[in-house]
Order: sequence, then structure tokens, then C-alpha cells
Amino acid sequence: MVVTPQSRDTRGLSSCSRSTPCVDALGFIHAWRGSTVGPQVDSFRAFTGTIAASSRAGAPAMFFRTTCASALLLVACSGSAIAQSADADALLFQHDLRDVLECGASADVQQAVVSRLRAARYADAAERLPYLRDWRFEQEGEDDDHRVTVITPPQSITVHGVEVPRLFADAFGFSVALDPAHRDRIVAAHGLRLQSSTLHEPFELWSTPTTPIIVRSAGDGYRLGCAPSTNGNRAAVRQLPAVKVQDLQDAVHCRADEGGMRRLQAFWQRLSEQPQFEWPQDVRSVNEVNYTVGDDDLHLLLIGLQVPIQAYGVSTHTIALAFGGFFGADLGGVAVAPVLAQAGMETSHTVGKDAWQRPLPPVAFSGGSWIPQHIVMRTDEGRVVAGCASDYARSTSR
Repeated sequence: MVVTPQSRDTRGLSSCSRSTPCVDALGFIHAWRGSTVGPQVDSFRAFTGTIAASSRAGAPAMFFRTTCASALLLVACSGSAIAQSADADALLFQHDLRDVLECGASADVQQAVVSRLRAARYADAAERLPYLRDWRFEQEGEDDDHRVTVITPPQSITVHGVEVPRLFADAFGFSVALDPAHRDRIVAAHGLRLQSSTLHEPFELWSTPTTPIIVRSAGDGYRLGCAPSTNGNRAAVRQLPAVKVQDLQDAVHCRADEGGMRRLQAFWQRLSEQPQFEWPQDVRSVNEVNYTVGDDDLHLLLIGLQVPIQAYGVSTHTIALAFGGFFGADLGGVAVAPVLAQAGMETSHTVGKDAWQRPLPPVAFSGGSWIPQHIVMRTDEGRVVAGCASDYARSTSR
């Protein structure tokens, strides 16, 4: 039914008269024709009619446009907030990763970075965190000793002033590639010392006890990284007695006492069981060599020292060890006669071609006796090796 002022259905409305406006349930005010306030009501109706027309025609459209604009603004703001949050997460992760690569991150930060990269490594790209979706992970090497994960971020990362396009993760942890010029600069800046080995990789490693930064050889190049966290090993290493230069010289000359021999045993334990960055800082290299003395092969382990020791009147940086109880020094291409004189040897001490031996009295140790003897050898390669061969005899129990 069309409602007009003349035929309004007043059911449910409050009572009103022709001269009294009434308010219905919708809150409209109606003025009836013939009211004593005719001209004023006509003006009022004209005014209210204009407002009503504006409401019917413009207000809903304006309201709709305003609502849509507000909704779009909220969506835009929400998207902007999400984007800003993602950017902040990405920047924070890059900051933490750089701290890890520069060896300055806490254990918690390092674990968080490792966990996120590991999750990204094994997840589908769509399931990764937004700032890791464009990262690439590739595996190189098959066996455990040489397995490397190559990580390529979408943009290069600057580590210690070196712009690097890729990261490497292997048994040593995270690292970045270095060229020789960058290697030399970083080694000099941090006062790192070279420790080389032919026994196991890395064949070259630069480190120092005062900083966790290490530079190491890797294939045909070099890597910058951090010393792996081996707190348990370090605690065990700290309990080992430190060898002294005098201990080394005494052992070479068959003068070591029981305490010196224990320190030498700990010295060898660190070299044989610990990675290079846990070696004594006096050691700069460990190499295996094969010499020939007459008709015999002489297999030696040569230990290069940072500072020289005095052995049989010769200054040398190289300790020589042989399985079977020989502890001596590689004296290089010196004349053999002065060395024999220092060892108290004569022609009667010859035991073969270019080999001399002089037994010494046993030395009592707890639980047995140490039986030393001077040994001097001139190798076919023109080098003189001199030192102390020893045996240990346990006391017979009563």
C-alpha cells in the first residue's frame, strides 16, 4: 500500500491531532494540511523535503562511496602494514645473518638463523618465510667430510667489507669465499696466524685464540668463517698441561723429566686429536715426510714452530717425530760432524750408513723407567735429523 498523508495507516502509532505533529515508530515528523501554521509549515515542509530529497538521492551514495573509500584505505593500510612488517623481518634476519657470518652473534641468534635456513632448505618455496622464498640451496659433495650446502640469496651480502654472492655451510659452519687479496687483508687486520697441515683439511688455516674468526683453505680458494663451537673440547683442552720451549729442547736432548714427558704427551694429544684452531699457538705446521737413510725409509712427522728452539747447537723451527718413540729435530742441511760432537758421539757409535746411536742410562719414572738414547741421522736428501729415541720399561709388580 502506498502511504500518503491522507490515507496513512495510523495503527500502532501514538495519538495525535490535526494541529499537533506526531512521531511514528520510524521517527518521521508529519505536518497536516490545513494547520494553523500554514505558511511556516509549508516553508518547513519545503525545507524538510529538500533534505529528504537529498537524503534519498545523495546521502546513501555518498555513504556508500565513503564506506568503500574507508574499506579500501583499511585494506591498503593493512597491506602496507604487512609489507612493512615483512620488510622489518627481512632486515632483522639479514642483520642477524651478518652477525653470524662475522662471528659476533649470540648462541640464541645463531641457532635462530640456522633453524630458519634449515627450514627454508627443506621446505617448498611457497612454504618458506616470505623473505626466504627467493633463496636457493644446492648441495655439493657426497661424503660427509666434503658435503657443502651452497646458499645463494637474491642479493649479495657484505661480510667484513667483502661483497659475497654466496654462502657455504659445511662441517666448519657458515663461511664465504675470499680471494688472496681479501685473505691477506683480513689475516693482517685480525692478527691471524697460519697453521698448515698435510694430514687433513683444511690444509691451511689462519686463527688466533683471541678471536673466533678463521680463514681457511677450501679446494682452490679460501673461506672466511668462524671457529666451530666446541665448548666441550675446549674445556678438555684447557685441562691439558701446556708444553714449554724448554720441554721441547730437553726432550730432543734426552734430558726430559717425568713432568716434561707428560706435557709432551699432552702436546701430541692436542695435535693428533684436536682441529687446527685448537692446536697450541706455537705450532704453525704439521706435515708428513719420507726420508731415506741408507737402505732404510724414515717416515717422520714434522712440526713447524712459530719460534725456534736450540737443538744440538743448531737453531731450528722444526720438531721431528717418528712412531716408536723418537723425538728430535730436523736441522736442515747442516754439517753432521758438529752435531755428532754435541751429542757426544764418535765413530764407534755408528750403527749403519749415515746413522749414529749412543745409549744413555735409564731414568726412573713412577711405575717404571725411561730408557733414552741419542740418535743422529743424515738423510739421502741431505738433511740432518737428531734427537732422542726412547723406550719405557714398566716396573715388575711384587
